[in-house]
Amino acid sequence: MVLTGEGSDELLGGYPKHRAAGAVGIYQSLMPRAFHDRLVAPMVRSLPCGMRRAKIFFGAAGERDFTTRMRYWFGGMSAKDRDLMLGQSLSSEPPDRFPFSMDEGSNGRKTLFFDQTSWLPDNLLERGDRMMMAGSIEGRMPFMDTELARVVARLPDKFLMGGRGGKRILREAMKGVLPEDIIHRKKIGFRVPISGWMQGPYQAFIREQLTDASAMTAHIFERKAVGQLVDEHMAARQDHEKILWSLMNLELFLRLFKPGGC
Repeated sequence: MVLTGEGSDELLGGYPKHRAAGAVGIYQSLMPRAFHDRLVAPMVRSLPCGMRRAKIFFGAAGERDFTTRMRYWFGGMSAKDRDLMLGQSLSSEPPDRFPFSMDEGSNGRKTLFFDQTSWLPDNLLERGDRMMMAGSIEGRMPFMDTELARVVARLPDKFLMGGRGGKRILREAMKGVLPEDIIHRKKIGFRVPISGWMQGPYQAFIREQLTDASAMTAHIFERKAVGQLVDEHMAARQDHEKILWSLMNLELFLRLFKPGGC
């Protein structure tokens, strides 16, 4: 049996986007939409891929609708880019309102709610459970205690997203228990190097699957738009890792199962 930390970031505001959510509101109140679209967005797009966080922040800040902004944080695609890929404009109204249903509170609080009701149960907990079961390990998540969740839900934002690195109240509680360098160390995430794989050993495979005339996804998306995504990523001009990963999974699913007789 092992103890894991799932839920601490989603309950206590540990991700950079939780702190950035407040700055998005300030940015949008000061920056006219037209000025962002015509000047800021092209400048940010020209930034090198290494400035990933800046590109994500300004990309999210350009989405005035909360629903599309949450989709951008996770999917890396703006509503405009989505419409270009589909060749038509779609409504931002989600089919399932639940992850977006917190209409009151700060941007940071609404972002936390989205994470708690979508990202956490539908991704992190499921993935962790599968990995532990594959290794015959039982996992216990202390931060998923329902009483803790009730208490945290009543705390002011500054107790969560405030301070260096977020999770302010947790860091304060651990003073004198853990060393200072542990309490305030930089967040370390485990990133699978998918982007590099796509630009390296799997480049030919990605191109063949997504840009070939036989691509199944060509029946759904504009081939020119998909080809541009592939070209930009392979040339390291833009990081489209999340989008290409999703497209590849869809392409392989369609080729394998042929839903609807396609």
